[in-house]
Amino acid sequence: MDAETRGWLDGPTSWLELSRAALTHNLEGIQRLVGAALIMAVVKANAYGVGAIGMAQALAAAGVRLFGVATVAEAVKLRQAGVAGQIVCLAWFTRSEVPALFEHALTPAVFDLEAARLLDAHARAVGQRLPVWVKIDTGLSRLGVPVATATDFLRQLLALPGLQIAGLFSTLTENPGRDPIQTQRLLAVRRAFFALTRPRPGQNDLPLSLASSHGIISLPAGYLDIVRPGILLHGLEPSERSRLDEGLLARADLRPIASWKARVVDVRTVAAGEQIGYGRQPALADPTALATLAIGWADGYPPAMSQGGAVLIAGRRCPVVTVSANCTIVDVSQTRRPAIGDVAVLLGEQSAEAISAAEMAHITGSNVYRLLAAVPEGAARIWR
Repeated sequence: MDAETRGWLDGPTSWLELSRAALTHNLEGIQRLVGAALIMAVVKANAYGVGAIGMAQALAAAGVRLFGVATVAEAVKLRQAGVAGQIVCLAWFTRSEVPALFEHALTPAVFDLEAARLLDAHARAVGQRLPVWVKIDTGLSRLGVPVATATDFLRQLLALPGLQIAGLFSTLTENPGRDPIQTQRLLAVRRAFFALTRPRPGQNDLPLSLASSHGIISLPAGYLDIVRPGILLHGLEPSERSRLDEGLLARADLRPIASWKARVVDVRTVAAGEQIGYGRQPALADPTALATLAIGWADGYPPAMSQGGAVLIAGRRCPVVTVSANCTIVDVSQTRRPAIGDVAVLLGEQSAEAISAAEMAHITGSNVYRLLAAVPEGAARIWR
């Protein structure tokens, strides 16, 4: 490499940069939409790649006290990092994970009577009463107690003295023709529960949760008592705009919280007649200036970005040429020659240019949920 392009690499060579201010802004925007409903911040799948611990800690500092994860292992990591409040494990648990639910004061979802009895037996053995959320299948046909058998399931659950039913929840199909039906089905299950328990007149203390990010921006009738935003907290739209309520989207006024960056680790000009990357590649017609970035598909960067994607260097869009396991090569012919250590923006803004998550998802044939979720857990994540 030329002497003038040599530089010194310091700190991480690729990282996610995360904005507390943008996260707080999004949280406030969601709360404006849902009014009195509580927010259960969903940080499953490592908070869709931005880092569950850092995300939960930032949300807790902003006042959130209710968190949702998929698994017990995810919840235990949050507790071990000092995250307080209620943590609901929204999916399944295994027999070996039952003690951890009690040890770390976690709230599991139940939708299987055998699993509920297992929890009840452990609760009685340790002299505790465990709060549980009951998952109702109101139409997605994935997990949960079918609506038709929900009343009988709740009756049997009420007979287990070691358990306390703390809430009912379901998941929307995100089908506008069926979501309102799901809302009514969940409300009917709560009415059936009250018929079983005969609460005092006016008592209505069994919270319902139905709307996650898509529902928050498409179905206000589904807000009920608790909403479960995940990707909305990231400042990203959960679905195609045609499937969302643009008025609600405008009121939420989302701001992306994540930028994805990598360092330039090599700069060179490849002569005409040579090739770039593995395999049988066409020979270059002209000399081409290239920069190699310290990130590749093993670091979560999608290899399909070589099919029309770009990064930002010195405020200019630089086409992605090829992505290998640990390196990405980009064409820097149309910008100033970068130096070793210069920052390339893979996702986010630089000067007047921007690369959005929606753009990257479109190029790669993916969606915004999976985009950053592929970033390895050990990658650097820096909150500012």
